[in-house]
Amino acid sequence: MEEKILGFITSLFGKRQYVCPFCHEHYTFSAMHARKLADKDGQIHCYYCRKVLQQLH
Repeated sequence: MEEKILGFITSLFGKRQYVCPFCHEHYTFSAMHARKLADKDGQIHCYYCRKVLQQLH
């Protein structure tokens, strides 16, 4: 049970890295911040060129 709670907290506050495939700008967001930035389709767009960001693994 404790592992599930810890995993949930990590998923909320863990960092996610994204890159713009067009201008190659890199971004790092917390999972919560990424959810707030996402549009209605769940995609995050580059600040500079507005292309859809790709998540790095």
